[in-house]
Amino acid sequence: MSDLNQVHYNKKVNKSMEAVILNAPGDLQVKEVTTPIPGPSEVLVHVKCTTICGTDIEIIKGSHLPRWPRKFPAILGHEWSGEIVGLGPMTEASNFKLGDHVAGTSHAGCGACRSCLTGRYNLCLNYGKDSTGHRQYGHVSQGSYAEYVVNNIRSLHRMPEEFPFEFGSAVDPVGCGLWTVKRASVNPGDTVVVLGSGPIGVFAYECAKALGAGRIIVVGGGKRLDILSEQGAEVVNYREGGVPEKIDDLTRGEKAQVVLETAGTTESFKWTVDCAGKGARIAITGIPDNIPDLAWKRVVLEEMDITGVRANPNCGDEVISLIKNKRIQVKPYITHSFPLKDYQKAHDVFVAREDGALLVNLYPGT
Repeated sequence: MSDLNQVHYNKKVNKSMEAVILNAPGDLQVKEVTTPIPGPSEVLVHVKCTTICGTDIEIIKGSHLPRWPRKFPAILGHEWSGEIVGLGPMTEASNFKLGDHVAGTSHAGCGACRSCLTGRYNLCLNYGKDSTGHRQYGHVSQGSYAEYVVNNIRSLHRMPEEFPFEFGSAVDPVGCGLWTVKRASVNPGDTVVVLGSGPIGVFAYECAKALGAGRIIVVGGGKRLDILSEQGAEVVNYREGGVPEKIDDLTRGEKAQVVLETAGTTESFKWTVDCAGKGARIAITGIPDNIPDLAWKRVVLEEMDITGVRANPNCGDEVISLIKNKRIQVKPYITHSFPLKDYQKAHDVFVAREDGALLVNLYPGT
C-alpha cells in the first residue's frame, strides 16, 4: 500500500540515469542526470524503448519556442514503453502494479477542468500549469529520452506481457493516426486520401484500413512510399507534381470522401480541399509555416467539414487491442534501431529519411 510520503520500488533503481539533454536549440548532449522520483498519482518507469517523433525534431530546432520547451535543459521524447519499477503515493487505486509493462502517451490533463471532464484532456484548460497536475511529457515535462521516466497514471496504458516493447513505443503515434481517422468520421467503403507518408501518415493509413475504408491513397515521397506500397496502399508521388489531378484521375473525378492531412506543408495543406469531393470530411494534423488560401467557395457550397486534430485522447487502449489482434501493423514500419547514447546518429537518420526512415527506435542503457 502506498501512502502520502512513500515510494515503493520492486528493484534497485540507480540514483542517476543516462539521458539525452537539450541544452539549447540544436545543442544535444548524452549525460548522466539524477533519476526522477514519482510524486502523487505517478509511477517510475524503466524505459525499454523510445521512438523519435517529428515534433521532437522541431523542438530541437527551436521551432516551438517559447512554448516547447519552457526552459533549458530539457529531456524530450514522448513515444515510449517500459516496465513500472516504482509506485508513487496514492497509486494503489489505479490497478497498476510493480512490474507491469506499459506504454506512455504525451498528455495527462489536470482531470478537473471542463475539457478534461468531457474526455478532451488533450485540450486541458490548465495546460502547462504543473500545480494543477497537467503534464505534457517531452514538451513541458520530462520526456522519455532517458533510462527512467516519471508519468502520471492517467497517461499510461497497460500492455500484455507478450506485447513487444517496440510495439508499445508505437502506441502514441498509432493513437495519433487513429484519432485523425476518428475526427474525420471514416465510414466503411469510403475513399480516403492520406497526405503524408511519415509515421502519422502510415498509421492514418493503417487505422483507416482497420475502420473499413474501401480505398486508401497515400500521397508521399521516397522509399517510404515503397514501404506503404508493400503494405497494400495505393500511392502517389508528390515529387512528380499534379497531385490533385492524379487524385481526380484515380477517382474518375469524384475525388475523396475523406482527406487526412499529416504532412504539415504548405502544398499538402492546400491539397486538403483540392483532393476532397462533395460533402467530404477533412482532418488536419499538420500546421505549415506558411498557411495558403483554400478554395473556400467549394468548402461552403459543397458542404465540406474541416476539423483540427491534436494528439490522441482516449486512444491508447484501443490501439493496443488493434495491434494485439493484428488489425494494425507496426513491424513493417520499424526501420532503424540505435542505443540511446547514439541519439545524434539516430536523429540524423530520421531527418535525412535515410532508407525511408519511419520508426527510429532508441534503447536506453545499451
